[in-house]
Amino acid sequence: MNTSHITSIIKKIIAENVKLTHSESVCIVTDTNKLSLAQAFIDEVKQYNSDPILVTMNPRNQHGSEVPLIISGAMKAADVVFQIVTHAMTHTDATQEALKSGSRILVLRGITDDLMLYGAINANYNEISIACHKVANLMKDAKLIQLLSPAGTNLTMSIENRNPHILDGIVKGPGTFAAMPDGETAISPVETTTEGLLVIEHSMDGVGLLDAPIYLTITQGKVLSIEGKQSAQKLQNLIDQGDANSNNIAEFAIGTNPKARLVGNLAEDKKLEGSVHVAIGDNHVLGGTVISNIHLDGMVLNPTVHIDNKCIIDNGKLQLD
Repeated sequence: MNTSHITSIIKKIIAENVKLTHSESVCIVTDTNKLSLAQAFIDEVKQYNSDPILVTMNPRNQHGSEVPLIISGAMKAADVVFQIVTHAMTHTDATQEALKSGSRILVLRGITDDLMLYGAINANYNEISIACHKVANLMKDAKLIQLLSPAGTNLTMSIENRNPHILDGIVKGPGTFAAMPDGETAISPVETTTEGLLVIEHSMDGVGLLDAPIYLTITQGKVLSIEGKQSAQKLQNLIDQGDANSNNIAEFAIGTNPKARLVGNLAEDKKLEGSVHVAIGDNHVLGGTVISNIHLDGMVLNPTVHIDNKCIIDNGKLQLD
């Protein structure tokens, strides 16, 4: 670990991305895999707050798995929450309840030394915020998204009356969250409206780097069949081991970070400028109605995206000007 460089990055995150104040109470949630990085955050938070709380759990089984109630209570009681964990807690009741209580949350899921030092984390987040807002303005009040890719993706979905969510790396007022690294605008498609073929490339939550593309046939917002090689079978197993809503199409999101790399970790992969990721499982944190114990993102590379017939990504190139 490049301790001095990581420390400087942590200082910047706390000051510029979270804008922590001396009056705010802080809870840092971590697991046994990420304890050393969590302790580094604690050390820097103490410059603002002499008594931050660190709560540690065993790593969850999967992205979207619920956390112990005692951790949920600690998050709700805090003004600011840092989630430094192996598997994302974003799409959980615990996070939703903390947001409702007014907590400001920064998500650092699957974070590694590499992600702390290089790539997306070093982007200009003010510029990313501008791009995220432009994408959100195009999604707001829109009705239909069409997603295509050279690998064969051909999807349509309704986003009518759904609100976009800006994840620009800047945690704003009470009840808001961002991630680090960051750079995406996300929306939850209307349940039962997604139709077509989704081809996941490169990486997917719960699976990791793919041995071959995964082909998902989707009807009425549900994954009906999965084809591919070993990675496809692994995804099928995750869905089978989940719940009745594990095959729900939960999220459509556009990456806006020009410094993001494809590293096999969705924490950074999905922020890649001009990429798309589509998630299965839970969507209730994004304003949907489906609750599931998983939320798994998968990459779509070099996509072409039309929102109400306006092209906003052309073969992986954002068209925002």
